[in-house]
Amino acid sequence: MTSGASLRRFCAKCGAKISLAEASRLGNLCPSCYAEVHGTVALPRGVSLTFCKKCFSVKVRGRWLPIDLSSEEVIVERISQAIKSEVERSCGSKVSVSLMPREAYEILSGEQVVATMTLGKDAQKNLDIRPQFSICPTCLKMVGKKFEATIQLRGFGEGELERIKSLANELIVERTGGSHNLQTGAVWEEVNGGVDIKLPSIDLARKIASLIKKSFDVQVKESFKDSGWDKSRGKPFRKLTILLRSRNT
Repeated sequence: MTSGASLRRFCAKCGAKISLAEASRLGNLCPSCYAEVHGTVALPRGVSLTFCKKCFSVKVRGRWLPIDLSSEEVIVERISQAIKSEVERSCGSKVSVSLMPREAYEILSGEQVVATMTLGKDAQKNLDIRPQFSICPTCLKMVGKKFEATIQLRGFGEGELERIKSLANELIVERTGGSHNLQTGAVWEEVNGGVDIKLPSIDLARKIASLIKKSFDVQVKESFKDSGWDKSRGKPFRKLTILLRSRNT
């Protein structure tokens, strides 16, 4: 069996670790040494961008970055940023990206697009931008109903609940960069005696609870409950419940 170590490649000039694709494409040189030896930067023929099929967040260097679909400017800026990051990671040099709004929307719809890269002042090259779709951690929890926290609202009037609903929605939109709201990033469930807000993040639940505590006179009680086993972290999956009871009842 071939080990992972035997598949490693190193730059023939400086000894830096390089991928198999770089070794093949750049003649066993790293991007920096290739540019030094040949006097030019070796751009990839194309790059793949991964989007969440639910909220259209884009994955950049391991992080999911939200895209506010209500803003054309933000859509173009975020996708251009993702392309720039992937190209620079591949070639090791700074580039600029020229992307039209129509092209950004075509990428979001799953179409392959040719975008123009600029190196330095004049050198330009066209690259294939290949969109692919997965699902981000937040949407995965929402689809699988794997909520990390529940806020229980008890003893509030209808007007107060509407105000809380608005506050929670604004905070979710703000915290997710516009990619989620109360409808897509949480569950607002009317239950006997009040409302439960089910959330995919303990941190987000505590932020919302803190906002409610600042706006209303409430009694607070927190509790944790084990709910299955978290294989990724090797420990029990714990769910937080925050009970907020109005003192005005």
